[in-house]
Amino acid sequence: MATQIDQDIISSEEERIKALKRYAILDTPPDGSFDRLTRLAASLLKVPIAIVSLVDTDRIWFKSKYGVDVQQIDREEGLCASAIWSDEFYQVEDAAADPRTSNHPLVAGALGLRFYAAAPLRTKDGFNLGTFCVMDKETRTLNQEEAQILKDLRDIVMDQIELRLASRTSIAQHNQILNTTAHDLKNPLTTIPVRADLIKMKKDNPEMVDTLCDQIKIASLNMVRIIDELLQVGSIEAGKIHLLLIRVNASFLVSNVVSMNLPLAERKNQTLHFSYEKDLYVSADEGKLTEIVDNLVNNAIKYSPMGTNIFVRVKETADHKVIIEVEDEGLGLTTEDKSKLYQRFTRLSAQPTGGENSTGLGLSIVKVLVEAHEGTISAESEGQGKGCKFIVELPTRS
Repeated sequence: MATQIDQDIISSEEERIKALKRYAILDTPPDGSFDRLTRLAASLLKVPIAIVSLVDTDRIWFKSKYGVDVQQIDREEGLCASAIWSDEFYQVEDAAADPRTSNHPLVAGALGLRFYAAAPLRTKDGFNLGTFCVMDKETRTLNQEEAQILKDLRDIVMDQIELRLASRTSIAQHNQILNTTAHDLKNPLTTIPVRADLIKMKKDNPEMVDTLCDQIKIASLNMVRIIDELLQVGSIEAGKIHLLLIRVNASFLVSNVVSMNLPLAERKNQTLHFSYEKDLYVSADEGKLTEIVDNLVNNAIKYSPMGTNIFVRVKETADHKVIIEVEDEGLGLTTEDKSKLYQRFTRLSAQPTGGENSTGLGLSIVKVLVEAHEGTISAESEGQGKGCKFIVELPTRS
């Protein structure tokens, strides 16, 4: 019967394997940048064998190897499967005499391995994917300087692995934005020609024409919002956030944003409640602050069911900071939602309740703009289906 410790080890190994698969490096073609590092390790440390290994479920696969011809071995045949459980550095000076390795096939068999040292390939989130290891058929010891060389080479390998993951993620995000943009722009675009034709057919019905014109306007504004968000992301990536700071009446600004969003709320039979304690002033870029509040209020409308309440408040803290709160009775946030709330191109568990579009960019932009104002943003939710409250805190200006 498995003990709790056994179950914890199994669970930890399952998470480690998931991390290994996420990096998508297994069974990739030979890479000169890694091969130069294993060759350099063999030269600097004066060992015949140097390997960058990845420990899979049932095998140890060599991303780079110097001094051996095989591409992989069974997991139980390699010492790397033990070394990955070491936090920093693993060394066996005399494998024949060491109880950890004396009966190991590589030691007791034809190879006659006597020395093994490894630095685990540790990811940013704490998973050991494999090792950068060196081996010899003679007993020996790496001194402190040599051990540091091996760890430094390991760090270079991990920098390369992390960089390649980031590159793949970036490419995937840009592909996602193309797909998202095409989809989100297509929907309103397809409605405009249809409604234009209906206007021609209903010229004698002014009320119908007015309704169709309003629908075309809404569709056009949706497209403008999508394009604005994309342009904003481009500016952020290029480091082009320029703030024109002036003394802004935050209470008055938020009131105006609420008024602008009233028609959207009314279409979903939602009630917008606005309250403020007094006129509170901040040093802000008026346009950027409007964008912050508009995004939060618009999201509350978008993700709240029909007939619910949305509360927007402006108040002052005891240490004289301005708080802007947007609270809804909507779909709430899961634990997973909270962990990726401000990531770009991310869709959360909640979906728009009225068929509205979302690029997955809004909150990431809001966070950048709030922090550019030396403020903070946080979110509170008791869970899925229990509503959500966004809190923006900004320094005051008297």
